[in-house]
Amino acid sequence: MEQILIARNAVASFYKRFEIFILPILRFLLGFFIFSRLGQIGHSADALSFLTDSSMQTTYAMLMGLLFSILPISMGYFLIVLNIIAQFSASPEVAVLVGSVLLLILLFYGRLGGMERWLLIFMILGFYLGVPYIVPIIAGLYFGIQSIVPITLGVFLWEFYPLAFELMGVERVQAETILEIPESFSQVFSYGADIVTANDQWISIAFVFALVTLIVFAASKMDVDYSKEIAIFLGVVINIVSFIFLSLSIGIDVNIFVVILLSLLSGLIVLFIKMFDVVLNYQRAERVEFEDDDNYYFVKVVPKITIARKQRKVTQIRGSQVERNPQKTYDTDHGSGSGSGISSNVVYESRRAPAYEVGDDIDIDNYDDGYDDDYDDYDEYDRDYKDDEQDDYRDRD
Repeated sequence: MEQILIARNAVASFYKRFEIFILPILRFLLGFFIFSRLGQIGHSADALSFLTDSSMQTTYAMLMGLLFSILPISMGYFLIVLNIIAQFSASPEVAVLVGSVLLLILLFYGRLGGMERWLLIFMILGFYLGVPYIVPIIAGLYFGIQSIVPITLGVFLWEFYPLAFELMGVERVQAETILEIPESFSQVFSYGADIVTANDQWISIAFVFALVTLIVFAASKMDVDYSKEIAIFLGVVINIVSFIFLSLSIGIDVNIFVVILLSLLSGLIVLFIKMFDVVLNYQRAERVEFEDDDNYYFVKVVPKITIARKQRKVTQIRGSQVERNPQKTYDTDHGSGSGSGISSNVVYESRRAPAYEVGDDIDIDNYDDGYDDDYDDYDEYDRDYKDDEQDDYRDRD
């Protein structure tokens, strides 16, 4: 367990240190994945055929991903809508129908919702990756009951995503004149409305996800130990039981074995995500009561589990004496070897400041005074030596 916590702290520290770079990179990768998948729809008009060209698709997806990473989420959602409309542009009626639905969602919710707007995209990605059950558990644990709206919209869009492909194959009046355009649109809209009203499976799935979100949110707010872990467990159980009930009662088209397996996998993934959020030590939980002039407070305190940092050991080295100015020898030789010159070897040893030890207080004033005295003595010696040298040369002359 300790090694897991050490790894968690290392990852969390790395994320906090480089968050300003990590988040744009993650958004770019998400945008690149979305736009590369949208490029596979392949029902664009001839004028927009470059969108489905294999040689340009990767470059176009990277460009859209870059814009998605720097623009606000509402503008990123607008880019996705424009790309979907362009992908279905081979049929103007289908493009208008699909674009109208997506733009209505953007106008009435996309611009009003907060961080919950991301759940709409993650809900669709969850269906695409085969693990949609993870989204309502995370939504109830971290976003609250207001996240039911984007989850429901995500279920609706995913369930009726194949509807656009069915509408592409509908036999309808080919609008050759302006007067025939309303009739062609009417046929497409009526066929789409019939499919929507006839399919009630998306309502059942949306209801189950909304129930899971509500129960997880309520359980995570309970005043009990391990409330978040209990909420995740309840979310997994409710999801499995609900889909089994719907499969037996109304015959919803799901594989129960796959639902059980993916629900358990989703619960483990959420537990892993929750571990990077916070790890609490419930064995040291306490209840504190205190009051002020107006209120009386009952507070439950649960400390976080932290890993003690290794303390650096500092070893003090104590010497008997520290020499700051070693002995200096001044060797002078006058003359050119004729024997008439004067040769003298003068040894000068400076006085040293009192010895000190590492960690002891040093009297800086006395220490500097010692050096000042040394330099004064040296200057005096230098002047005497120069006078003697001048006298010697005068005698020789």
